[in-house]
Amino acid sequence: MVRQAARGEEPPWSLPGGALEDGELLHEGLEREILEETGLRIGSLGRLAFVLQFDNRLPEQLHRSRGPGRGYHVTVWTFEVDAWDGELEPVDPDGLVSEAHFVPVADAIAHLEAVPWHSVTVRYLRREIETGSLHLQRWHEDGRVESYS
Repeated sequence: MVRQAARGEEPPWSLPGGALEDGELLHEGLEREILEETGLRIGSLGRLAFVLQFDNRLPEQLHRSRGPGRGYHVTVWTFEVDAWDGELEPVDPDGLVSEAHFVPVADAIAHLEAVPWHSVTVRYLRREIETGSLHLQRWHEDGRVESYS
């Protein structure tokens, strides 16, 4: 897990991840993000844990430091990674990751429960959803959340 936040925010614990850069394929972005945020090199994508398509219509940005909030739409691909090498030490070029640690699954669940958009990750770690499943969420401005699995 990594602690990351924009400058001035309290950094929550989360899973390593991020956005693809122009021209990157999924596996290339995953390898780059894991290396930057943890210092570890992974050998392959591993098993697909789940896919979450997320439509956030709340007046906020994915990266709050990038202009006024208008919501965002993302597709999150989550994989299990079984093999890696290197030492845990973030080398995040954006300076947003302050720590990286391996933690027991129970601790990961406790940390991720504090992050609303990690609800599917928490359910996956609790073995409540199937490997390779698709999940869709829409968060409305009035606070309603639509979920489809």
